[in-house]
Amino acid sequence: MTKISVPTLRFSEFDDEWKENKLNEVADRVTRKNKNLDSDLPLTISAQYGLIDQETFFNKKVASKDLSNYFLVKRGEFAYNKSYSNGYPFGTIKSLKKYDKGVLSSLYIVFSIKENISHLFMDSFFDSNHWHKEVSTKTTEGARNHGLLNISPQDFMKSKIFVPDNIEEQNRVGLFISNLDKLIELQSQKLEQLKKLKRGYLQKMFPQDGKSFPRLRFSGFSGEWKEEKLKEILKVGKSGGTPSTKNKEYYDGTIPFLSIKDVTESNGIINDTEKHINDDAIQNSSSWIVPKGSLTISMYASVGSVAKLSSDIATSQAFFNMIFDDGIDVDFMYHFFNQYNLMGRWKRLIATGTQGNLNATEINNILVRIPSEKEQRKNAFFLSKIDQIINDQSDKIDELKHQKKAYLQKMFV
Repeated sequence: MTKISVPTLRFSEFDDEWKENKLNEVADRVTRKNKNLDSDLPLTISAQYGLIDQETFFNKKVASKDLSNYFLVKRGEFAYNKSYSNGYPFGTIKSLKKYDKGVLSSLYIVFSIKENISHLFMDSFFDSNHWHKEVSTKTTEGARNHGLLNISPQDFMKSKIFVPDNIEEQNRVGLFISNLDKLIELQSQKLEQLKKLKRGYLQKMFPQDGKSFPRLRFSGFSGEWKEEKLKEILKVGKSGGTPSTKNKEYYDGTIPFLSIKDVTESNGIINDTEKHINDDAIQNSSSWIVPKGSLTISMYASVGSVAKLSSDIATSQAFFNMIFDDGIDVDFMYHFFNQYNLMGRWKRLIATGTQGNLNATEINNILVRIPSEKEQRKNAFFLSKIDQIINDQSDKIDELKHQKKAYLQKMFV
């Protein structure tokens, strides 16, 4: 018979059952107030960054001016944020790692781990979802108040958790997950460096304001880049349209229908979309099928985000769709629009209007500088190569996170 008090994945030298404990047997609740104003650093909990100061996370302080009634949290202590969100249905538990001390709203539940328990083990345990079931049993059905789970500190501290008696096993498990976290962090730093490198190339490989050639150029190319209005290098440049949402049958088809979400969650290339429409929807609206190999730019939310279509796709009126003339390399223009956005040019264009959106006329009339087709292809190939390296690095991080999730599921009870 399988024991339910041991994990499914374990270091071979350990075989004892794990002991069931209440949280208050392995941790002490912290109710220390900041009465003496020992800290003026208000914190918040981020699922990605852990306990982090509000100014860094929100770009402003959202705490009260008077911090004396806040909990004073010290390095290594844990805090439970009862706020639930997408992907975190039972809130988040994190320990303070970045600072020696800080303050938290009294809405949080703060606790410290007892000395005979591995801090690394508990840190990793609360990264898993094994504690969710206990919290769910102590939360009144449907009792959610202004985004907060209705669970008292007393009930939370009575949550049952399984912990191995052997401190060495605790440390081994905690260290294993901690090392995986460090690997993910190192790979994430590498990804940020690659993105920074790409931004640098985008700034230098396209002419800046008032210039007719770029600062950085491949050997063998010289002379000015030709200035054109965008509409002068387009076969088609216009927005899409939205079929009536009242007719549900329109949205029961096989034609991909692009949304802002599809673009923001892509890596710049659209293969398929969340929504699909049918031929009747196209015939009875201003929507049209934008052919594979075209570019599209968001004119409303996430203004200026550009994507390349790798299949025939219809879009709403929130997008400006472009089919380019012969002699214009689509990949070159994709990178052009990325640097255009990076340099804040769309924001400047929006600032001259009355609304926070772009329109087709404005986009058609922007000025672009175009080199020879050979130089276009050379630049596009180089920048696309960097994009591929960035995408590969991002995939590597996703795989590591997937592995971590699997280990967390199997290495705890």
